[in-house]
Amino acid sequence: MDDYAHHILDDGQTTISNYLLNHYHKIGITNQELFIYLLIKGNHDLLIPMPEMADLQKQTGYSEQQLFNLFHQMIEKKLTRITQVSIEGQQVDAYDFTAMYEKLALVKSSETDDSSDSQATHKIVDSTQRQAVFESIEKEFGRTLSPIEMESISQWLDIDHYSPELILMALKEAVLNQVYNLKYMDRIISNWYKKNLKSPQQIEAYKKTRHNNQSTDISNEYDGPDIPFINLSGNSDK
Repeated sequence: MDDYAHHILDDGQTTISNYLLNHYHKIGITNQELFIYLLIKGNHDLLIPMPEMADLQKQTGYSEQQLFNLFHQMIEKKLTRITQVSIEGQQVDAYDFTAMYEKLALVKSSETDDSSDSQATHKIVDSTQRQAVFESIEKEFGRTLSPIEMESISQWLDIDHYSPELILMALKEAVLNQVYNLKYMDRIISNWYKKNLKSPQQIEAYKKTRHNNQSTDISNEYDGPDIPFINLSGNSDK
């Protein structure tokens, strides 16, 4: 083995749980956040000493502000927190990713507890469908989704089990009303669920029935000029 290969192996290897790779979107981790986690973890998983920002800038090409924002996002989403660890007898600042793995464990637990029910009643949303939902919402909103918005959509798909078709129907309603936010879409879907409307077919049937009722009410209303009363009996009130 030549010196070049030895040099590569001497740098060591970074390993990561396949379960984390397969489910990181479900706990609200963005691609950029996962990338940063992989770069800094080394041989660690939970307690990771804070990296030198200058080194991380060279590795990623990100600015210091971009890196700061990414770490801040992960702290806000309770994926990590700042703590201290002892290295060679000295206390140094570190990131504690225990909360991230606790969230991942909840996903695993939920899948184990509800595996039979969820497989029977919910269709699995594949990566293509998931990506289509994210891209459709970004296109209609005319902007990139924030990490919190991405987490909310993931919860719709993975925890609430809203179908992609239902989410896109709610998106259409929001766009028609010129309201471009997820809270409005969530209210639309919640309102459908209160009426026990959980499929596109049920929603379309309900909308059609409501439209027909409104049309009937309008047709029964006379909107012409006032018609004078004519007494044909010849009698007049005294």
